[in-house]
Amino acid sequence: MIKKLFIGLSLCAITTLLISTTCVKAQELPGLPSIEDMDVDITLELLPDARCHVTVEVGAQFEMEGWGDLPITNGSAGLEISSPNSGQLKFDVSGSVTFSESGLAVIPEEIIMMNAEMINGLIVLAGIEGQSLSEILPGFLTMIPGAEEIEMPPEMEDIVIEDLRCTKLSWSEPTIEAGLTTTLSGSIFEGDELPITIDGSIYISETSMSLTIEASSETVEFTLGVNLTAEDTTAVMELTLDGYFDLPRVGDDVRWGFEIPEIGTIPGLENFALENLGEFLEQYDVDFTLKVPEDASVSGLPPGYSQAEDTYTWSGVDAAGALGTVLTGEAQPDITYEYEAPPSEFPLLVVGVLVVAIVAIAAAALVLRRR
Repeated sequence: MIKKLFIGLSLCAITTLLISTTCVKAQELPGLPSIEDMDVDITLELLPDARCHVTVEVGAQFEMEGWGDLPITNGSAGLEISSPNSGQLKFDVSGSVTFSESGLAVIPEEIIMMNAEMINGLIVLAGIEGQSLSEILPGFLTMIPGAEEIEMPPEMEDIVIEDLRCTKLSWSEPTIEAGLTTTLSGSIFEGDELPITIDGSIYISETSMSLTIEASSETVEFTLGVNLTAEDTTAVMELTLDGYFDLPRVGDDVRWGFEIPEIGTIPGLENFALENLGEFLEQYDVDFTLKVPEDASVSGLPPGYSQAEDTYTWSGVDAAGALGTVLTGEAQPDITYEYEAPPSEFPLLVVGVLVVAIVAIAAAALVLRRR
C-alpha cells in the first residue's frame, strides 16, 4: 500500500491531483473563478539501474481573492514513518508554526497555556489508546461541516491506536512548536518500504507563498516545490517535482507498463475521475516526454508521439490524450530492457582519507629514520 501511494504521488497523483483536482475544484470556489493559463511539462526517464526519474513542471495563472487572510507567516514539519513490528506503523511528527497578527488574535488563551504534559493527560482521559479509528473518527467528523458523510474504507476499520503521546508543545509568541508520536496497528500495513522520511516547510508573505516537501524511502524519493505569487487578485503558481522510484524487474530485465495505483484506494479520492483528465488538459499547453535506454523494447504506446532515437514526445492534445489513456488503463504500454547494476563508486572521501594516511605514514617513517 505504501509503495503504491508513493508511486502515485511521484508519477500521477502529483500531476493529476494538483493539476486536475486542485485546479478544477478551485474554479468552483468563491474568489477563484478560472484558470487563465497553464503549462504542464512531464518527463519520465527510465534508467538502466531499474529506476525511473520523473520531473514535472507546472505553471498556472488564475484569479484569487483573500490572499492576506491566511493566519500564519511560515511553518515547518517533519514526519518519519517506521515499522517497529510486522503490522505496525510508527509516526514521529514535529513542527513549528509562526502566526500572523490576525492568527494570534483568534488563538484561545487555553491553547496558549497548554503544554505536553497537559495534552498527554487529556489523551489518557479520553481513552484514545487501544481504540480503533472506526470508533474515534466518527466523533471528530461530526465537528466538520459535511465531513460526517465521508465513509471510511473497510481496510481502515481494524486500525488500532496502540499509543499516542505529545513529545513537545512550547509557545514563544508568535511561534508554537509541537511534536507527536503514535503507533498504529492493522492488517493493511506493509513495512517493506520503511522507514520513510518526509520533511516540509511553508513560508508566506503578503505577496507570495512557497511550499517544499521532500520524501524518501528505500524505493522512492522526491522533492516537490510549489511557489505562489500574487499581484492584486492575480496569482501565479509554479510547481516542480523531481523524484525517483524503483521499476519492477523480471529476472535480468526491467519491465514496466505504466502501472498506476487505483486512485480509489486513497481515502477521500474514491470519486476522483481520471477519465476526465485528458479532456481537462486539452485546453492547456501540455508536453509529455518518455526517455528509455538504448536497448529498450517499446510497444503499446499511445498514438500521436514524435520519436527521436530513444525519446518519445507527445504535445498539446496528443499529450493530454496520452496521459488520459495511460492513467485510465486504455493504453497498456510494455517497456522492457536489460538491467544494469549501478557502478560501484569509490567515494572521494575515502580516497582523500587514504592519501592523508599514506602521507602521514611516510612523514612518520622519515622522522623515525632521521632519529
